[in-house]
Formats: sequence, C-alpha cells, structure tokens
Amino acid sequence: MKSNERLGNSKAVPSDKLEMLYRGILDTALDCIITIGSGGHVLEFNPAAERVFGFSRDEAIGKELADLIIPPRMREQHRRGLAHYLKTGEGPVIGKRIEIAGVRKDSSEILVELTITALKIDHEPLFTAYLRDITERVRNDRRRLAQ
Repeated sequence: MKSNERLGNSKAVPSDKLEMLYRGILDTALDCIITIGSGGHVLEFNPAAERVFGFSRDEAIGKELADLIIPPRMREQHRRGLAHYLKTGEGPVIGKRIEIAGVRKDSSEILVELTITALKIDHEPLFTAYLRDITERVRNDRRRLAQ
C-alpha cells in the first residue's frame, strides 16, 4: 500500500496535501529534525532545531552542518565519517542512538541525544538527524547521583 493511500480510506491523497502533512509533522515535532545532503549541507532545519540551536531555518539551509552545530573539535571527525559512509555505505552511528556534544549559535555547548538515518532519493544519499537537548536531564541526573 502506498503511503498516500494510508491516509484516508485508501484514496490517493493529492501531493499538495501530502506536502502539508509532511510540513506539519516537521513543524510540530518536539525534537530537532535536520536533513543534509551528501555534501554535508543542510536541506531541512525544523522549528525545534531553530529553538535549540538558535539558527533560523533560512540561516541554516545551504550551510555545512559541521560549521553550524558541531563543536569545532569534532568537525573533522564528522567530515571523515560522512566521507567514509559515502564510500563504503557503512557508518558506526547510523541507526543508533548516541549522546554527543552540540554547539549553539552563541557558541555554548549542549549535550544532545542523536539518531541519524540514511536514505536515497533519486540515487542521492540523504541523512536525517533527530536530536533532543538532554543537557538539563543529564545535569539533574548527576545532581541526584551526587547526593
């Protein structure tokens, strides 16, 4: 069954309504959703990402992800990982949930829970990152453990 057939009594949904659905999902998601192309440039940056990282969607689109939200000390590792995946189809973090540092527009660091998925559209690899700011949760957990 096609995805657009699942939306309502097996009737095909017009593409403009599908676009509204997808946009609605992105815009109302509580987690950051960021998609990059094979060159590492941002293709999608949802409102949650705007709130967490401080960049507007317009500021982020077209920019290299590494230069936006990845701490400087980790940027080269990110670029090598992307190149490795494009060459081999293997990535140690693809499809896994990890905790890692991120950086906001104001240069402050946060801790995020990150999951990356990969897919191809028209033979072009795309990567979507789902991120959640866990800075406060981790800080509270550490306080509780220290007591």
